[in-house]
Amino acid sequence: MSMSHISRLRRLSLISRSTMTPLDHTALPAPMNATLIRSIEHHYGSIIGSNSIKNINAYCLNQVQGLALNDPYNWLEDLRDPRVLEFINRKNAIFRSRFCELSSKLSGRVLKYYEVPVLVNVQGSYSGIFALFRERKGYTVYLYRNFEKTRLLDSKSLGNDVIIQWIKPSTDGRLLAYAYSRGTDVATVRLIDVEAGEEVDRLEGSINDITWINKYEYYYTRFYREGRTPDGIEAPAERVFLREAGGKEELVFGEGLPTRYMVSLERSIYSDRVFITVHYGWIRSSVYAGRLRDPSTWRLVHDPGETTVYPVEHVGGKYVLIVYDGNGLGRIISVGENGEVEEVVREDSKYPLEDAVIYRDYIIANYLVEASSALRFYDLNGKLVKEMRFDKPGNITYLQSLGEYCLFRYVSFNIPYRLYEIRGGELRVVDEKVVGDVCVEELLIESFDKTPIHVFHVYNCCKRTNKALLTGYGGFGISHTPRFLDYMLAFVEDGGEYFVANIRGGGEYGRAWHEAGRREKRENAYGDFIYVIKWLREQGYEVVIHGRSNGGLLCGVMYTRIPELIKGAIIGYPLLDMLTYHKFYIGKLWTPEYGDPDDPKDREYLLKVSPYHNLKLGVRYPPCLIYTGLNDDRVHPGHALKFSAKLEDMGVEHYLRVETASGHIGSDPEILAREGADILAFAYSILELNPG
Repeated sequence: MSMSHISRLRRLSLISRSTMTPLDHTALPAPMNATLIRSIEHHYGSIIGSNSIKNINAYCLNQVQGLALNDPYNWLEDLRDPRVLEFINRKNAIFRSRFCELSSKLSGRVLKYYEVPVLVNVQGSYSGIFALFRERKGYTVYLYRNFEKTRLLDSKSLGNDVIIQWIKPSTDGRLLAYAYSRGTDVATVRLIDVEAGEEVDRLEGSINDITWINKYEYYYTRFYREGRTPDGIEAPAERVFLREAGGKEELVFGEGLPTRYMVSLERSIYSDRVFITVHYGWIRSSVYAGRLRDPSTWRLVHDPGETTVYPVEHVGGKYVLIVYDGNGLGRIISVGENGEVEEVVREDSKYPLEDAVIYRDYIIANYLVEASSALRFYDLNGKLVKEMRFDKPGNITYLQSLGEYCLFRYVSFNIPYRLYEIRGGELRVVDEKVVGDVCVEELLIESFDKTPIHVFHVYNCCKRTNKALLTGYGGFGISHTPRFLDYMLAFVEDGGEYFVANIRGGGEYGRAWHEAGRREKRENAYGDFIYVIKWLREQGYEVVIHGRSNGGLLCGVMYTRIPELIKGAIIGYPLLDMLTYHKFYIGKLWTPEYGDPDDPKDREYLLKVSPYHNLKLGVRYPPCLIYTGLNDDRVHPGHALKFSAKLEDMGVEHYLRVETASGHIGSDPEILAREGADILAFAYSILELNPG
């Protein structure tokens, strides 16, 4: 398995200004909202001598800058408060009364796309390929042997609204670990004997990286979301444990690692070594390694300093790693037992190296070329042998080698999965699913500082309109690559046009692209998105923006900065209060990306971008839909609830949708389909798009 890719998957699971001149809000005469005035006066005191919009805006801003953060809506952060549930029920009822009819018209077609099986996780073993699918009725784990698949287990047997998050077999395929929850990051992990179907052990919590030694011994990582680690470090933090099935365990790695450090773990296929990667946020990492059965031998292999490094393999007595020094695009090196470093594959001049595996006498490297995957085959000395591109822009994940064979998953906008296997030097499709056909165009749009921004444009080859839905992410070095559109395919089918902007802050062009959109440089990412919106408008499009998680923050910033340029905004599972985000759940992990609100310098620029604090009376905002889930234990639902309450008191047309059985990582397919139909109902209504 590619250890570098595993590390990246785990990390998924969120003023030095640019030269861009900020766009002014369009201030329009509007009646003062009496409820908001009373709320401000009650919580901040009477505003003597003025009831003007300008002074109230200035007063609220001064209060924030002076840290008098007596937030009138902070009661919505307590999800146990009965008033919060009343608020949610009332807002859900408003949404349903407005969009129920249109959502019902769309729901059948949306559900059709959720009936399509989607391969969400795949893991190889010597006895076959384990595959986790999202299907119409839930999540199912299959085992492929000789191109035939057998059902092993499904989520419905685990309870209602359950999703299976991940799977991890032992190398020989005799044992399987899988995690399940109701959309929360916190999960139950079962370890089973595949042949007998019997449970070997069970864990609870934020568990990852099960690494088997034998049937009754294994390592795992535990992420502490709250409280302290066994060695007394304040959460969030992560540790590695050695456990015997049945309960006895000991901490074997991570003791003393500070708050905000994460750890990932994976074993070598070619030797008895195990790799441990220590991450600080999304900007720095180091690799340790040692013998699988002896944690006392685990030692530092490579620390590149202020950048990242990930393991590939241990072969021929050397550790093979990907390191992002130099220009931050990634090169492959080997490190000997005595620490001697040799370059194997040099850094590309333009495109980033995502991950790599060693298969027989080849290094197979996965590069990102204009936000789409391309495979390059090198010999073990680093000489390029051949390159593999695909007929449609797509994304390769789960690239892994089992020594005797290699496998990977390919997805695209209308391809939920294509599972490839390389065996005996031959590339074969194990299984695939293709849904209809779409046209995909790739654009380069000039940003405010002349930087070209790559954009995917997905549309119906036979039916087009001027109705655009634009999405982006721009954070954490995460690339917004092609992915199956599921419910959004209905939008494209009806003539809507879907755009994906690969703005700065992501990883589409390596470390420098990420750094250009991190912390106070997030202004670059926001400027990129604004200029894509401007370009679309110049082409005659009406634009609704859509983003989720960090992408929800992006859309919140757009909503408060350029309301006059968009028809509407769809803001999903968002961060919106950037002065308190670090106080909830695992928010402290994100301070390397966003900045620390407790630091006065960071707080200054965070205040400028925080959507919650930049809503202003007198501005004509377009309609927006804010959606979240009560089970979201990654981004606190309070962000969405408070933003909605503030908009309501300002008299702004908006809608709040709260799914009571969904978390940040989603829910079962029927709930996802319901959510998708509701999102489309809002978009169709705002864009005046007729459902087919």
